[in-house]
Amino acid sequence: MLNFSEIINTVKKLIEVKIQMLKRDLQDELSAVITRVAILSMMVIVSVLILLFGSIALAFYFAELTYSNSLGFLYVGLIYLAVLIFLYIIKDSKGIQKNVGMVLNTFLFFRKKNSGDNE
Repeated sequence: MLNFSEIINTVKKLIEVKIQMLKRDLQDELSAVITRVAILSMMVIVSVLILLFGSIALAFYFAELTYSNSLGFLYVGLIYLAVLIFLYIIKDSKGIQKNVGMVLNTFLFFRKKNSGDNE
């Protein structure tokens, strides 16, 4: 027959092993999330640069059409103002918030939409 102290030691060792496994899983998940956040940050930076240089090119194109540099840049500014007003109008849309949240969850945490996620 087994000794109670041996059973307790075995249970303690099992718990320690389980804790170590959970720690490793948490570290793996955390490093994966940090890596994805870093990649997302780089994508945002590159997107901002593309937007910046595209905006400058569009402003100079409008400047050639209107023969006025200031009008070209003003038109690009008005385009951004229209986009800002549009985003302000739709900011409280639940559908857009849900879709953006779903995309971020999928990208950052590899979570897929389940049939039970009908909130």
